[in-house]
Amino acid sequence: MKPSILFLALSILVLLFGCKNNQNDNGSYYEDSYYEDYENEDNDYYSEASITPNDQYPQSQQVSYQNSSSKSGGFFNGRKKTHQFRDARTGLVVNSADYPSNWQVISKPTYTIDQKMPLFLMQVQGPDNLKTFNTPIHFYLHYTNPQTAQWMSQYSSTASMIRPLTSNQQIMQEEVNSRMSKSGFQMIGQKRIPRAEQFLRGRLNKSGVQQAQLDHYATEWTNNKGQKALVTLVKIAMQQPISYNNTMVMWFYSLDYMFVDENKFEATINKFLEASESLKDNPQWEQYMVHLKKVRAQKAAQQHRMNMQNRQAAFDAHQQKMKGIWAAQDANHASFMNRTFGKGSDVGQKQFINMINEQETVYNPSTGGNYQVQAGSMEYWMDSDRNYIKNDDYFYNPNGDINLNNREWTRVRKAF
Repeated sequence: MKPSILFLALSILVLLFGCKNNQNDNGSYYEDSYYEDYENEDNDYYSEASITPNDQYPQSQQVSYQNSSSKSGGFFNGRKKTHQFRDARTGLVVNSADYPSNWQVISKPTYTIDQKMPLFLMQVQGPDNLKTFNTPIHFYLHYTNPQTAQWMSQYSSTASMIRPLTSNQQIMQEEVNSRMSKSGFQMIGQKRIPRAEQFLRGRLNKSGVQQAQLDHYATEWTNNKGQKALVTLVKIAMQQPISYNNTMVMWFYSLDYMFVDENKFEATINKFLEASESLKDNPQWEQYMVHLKKVRAQKAAQQHRMNMQNRQAAFDAHQQKMKGIWAAQDANHASFMNRTFGKGSDVGQKQFINMINEQETVYNPSTGGNYQVQAGSMEYWMDSDRNYIKNDDYFYNPNGDINLNNREWTRVRKAF
């Protein structure tokens, strides 16, 4: 998988659904802290080339974006206010959305997937006992081949992330049902929200991950105090071939909780949907992302060139060492042939000696000379320095092998 596609999909999941719910409960609902793992984040992030977005994208442009966004949500409409999702590393606004002005909206960037691309935890609190919050991303890898899965579980540094693709019902059973029951809520059943599904799918399609599997699984709850709750699971899965008949599935999910008075339940859902659909991306942040990806691509290309140069140097050193060994072997062999059979030894004698030594004599048409090679291959290729390659694949041509560049290879044939 290309790392940029995965991080983009993850960002979409939380940056979008940051607009759809979130606030930590102060009493009547369960108080499990979803944010403890994010309080002590590692601040040592990737060492890409120095990027100073506020220098590249002038502050005047950033202020212009912020002011225009605020006007559209606040000044001209007293019932709306704009909330900005801001990157803590650069100070840039990632995007913004319009919420009812009497809602208290708090967002917190986290950097658990990519240290330069934030995901947002959110909390919202408002009238009618409105309280909402989302959970951090849960990210897993699943290998369809059992042998691959076992090997990765034992030896991979990502072993803790390996988990089979799990059903929506099982995730809800593991993480939601008991907590909601302890808070006095009983599940009414599943609730379809086509508008939310359509919005999410549109954002995924816009981002170039049309083939991703998207699950939007919402459940409706009620208690004996005249309140309702909506618990939504958003799960995304993407397949990535890693070899023939072997596939890796990257999948992740987040949970969103919304609590509100029963008579405001449907209206509140619609308000969150309106906030999601009002999401505006910041052009300056998009420019920064283009620049960041360019820097990373350059670093990746540079590292690839260094790896190839190191491989070529190792190959050249090995071939130089073998040249000395082969020269000594050829001299010893020629001396033995002359002593044993004399210079007039016939072809049969040479074939007999080749059989004893497990060698073959080959003719190189580019030099017009005969050479000794180790027997046992269907064909041989030789360069101008008498280095040779044994090959049993009729479709292989070393002149097209990037690991053997800067050399010209000639296919040789048996001399007799």
